[in-house]
Amino acid sequence: METIYDTLFDNPAIVPDRECLAFRDRRSSFADLRARVTRLGNALTGLGVGKGDRVVVLLHNCSEFVEAFYAITSIGALIVPFNWRLHPNEHIALMKDCLPKAIISEREFIQLLERASREIMSLATVISTDIPTGGAYLNYEDLVSSASNAPLPRVAVASDDASILYTSGTTGMPKGAVLTHANCLADHDNVGSFAELDAQSVNLQTSPLYHAASMHTFMHVTFGGRTVMTPNFDAGEVLSLIAREKVTYIFGVPTVIYALLDHPDISRSDISSLKTFSYGAAPMSTVRFEEAVRVFGYIFIHAYGMTESSSHSSLLGKEDHRRFPGSVGRGLKHSRIKIVDSAGRAAPPGEIGEMLISGAQVMSRYWNRPDATAETLIDGWLHSGDLGMVDADGFLYVKDRKRDMIISGGVNVYPREIEEVIAGHPAVGEVAVYGIPDEKWGEAIAASVVLRNGHVAREEDIRGFVGGHLARFKIPRAVTFVAELPKNPSGKVLKRVLQESYRPRTDIPVG
Repeated sequence: METIYDTLFDNPAIVPDRECLAFRDRRSSFADLRARVTRLGNALTGLGVGKGDRVVVLLHNCSEFVEAFYAITSIGALIVPFNWRLHPNEHIALMKDCLPKAIISEREFIQLLERASREIMSLATVISTDIPTGGAYLNYEDLVSSASNAPLPRVAVASDDASILYTSGTTGMPKGAVLTHANCLADHDNVGSFAELDAQSVNLQTSPLYHAASMHTFMHVTFGGRTVMTPNFDAGEVLSLIAREKVTYIFGVPTVIYALLDHPDISRSDISSLKTFSYGAAPMSTVRFEEAVRVFGYIFIHAYGMTESSSHSSLLGKEDHRRFPGSVGRGLKHSRIKIVDSAGRAAPPGEIGEMLISGAQVMSRYWNRPDATAETLIDGWLHSGDLGMVDADGFLYVKDRKRDMIISGGVNVYPREIEEVIAGHPAVGEVAVYGIPDEKWGEAIAASVVLRNGHVAREEDIRGFVGGHLARFKIPRAVTFVAELPKNPSGKVLKRVLQESYRPRTDIPVG
């Protein structure tokens, strides 16, 4: 298989009459999906969408999103999924960047669709899943039901662009990572082979499809498996679906795992069908991981990667969690990672440096950003901006984001080390550590803490706890308690938001 088209239409792993997708009361076989994708692809072609054109998809999780993914990429166009949480001004800015030929959306965004029709000159077609055909809109179901069922021609090749995924924008304006068909298939093979997926695998998709985590659904199509999809994450519903649908595979960021662990029904829920729980975007604290293992067993695989590397670059296996806790594993089938020092030289085992990624899953470029592409892709290596190290066994450890490292009095301080200690406090549910301005030291350490339900702690409790485990200079200068940590859609904490909202105090002694 060379293209996304092949994974659906020319895939020996697929049994046509087997169920492929379940969403609410709607269940689709692979034959159903193929038929609807074919009709939608022909409809888009008839509307003038062709190879290289961009089609924005602004939908909540639904069957139509999956159909659109395969239809758009199968006719050689690029799918551009939009985060529905963004402000309309941000949506318009992204459209002005990618200049879509069409958009597939829903009634909730009608004001944005009206504005886009006026402001985006490239936009020729607006399709809605729940607005009747008429005026400026075409109804999605009308298009599918009336379109030709003639087989879609093969127009794409492996090196063609398949999608533009806009980065989460933790530090500024999102950049569009352009992924090819080959990138996507390499990522599917990387993870699917590692997790030993097959046609009997059942995926539970709770994370939004606009995010790179959608690959877990598309990967299951590649391996002939089934996906059960929810419109959003609800811990109680997830536990119920695992039991009812005999789910074998699920992906979740650590906060998802914490929510399941803290749900009152967890102890009486049937989770015996689960074989693999993939997590990523952020590490789990040691305390909470041990709790997760007691509940779920050693079924966890820890993913490391980024949008620019099609989501995955390394994985830590289930049994390796016993031997290499805290590691993100080793490079995968189609990927390689190396650690380099500030001069670009390979760092020896145990030495911290920047993590560089190469392989078939690395993006082709940033859309319309040759400057950013040149800064990020150098001599075939993707510069991740993450700091890490490799041990003597070749296992990788992420130490921190390069930009998150705190330099206090000329000393490098890695927030993740302090976060791991604070997370061990019995009252702490989540924590983020970050740098704040300090006239004397340049930067000082601050921590924002989310307490577990029913627990209390004071600032001095947290500072004293850190002092019992780490050097005095690593004790946070300030500790604030918050209801939740700000996160981007992939579950990464937005430390810049915490830094921007921090207000200096004068009543805290320097540690």
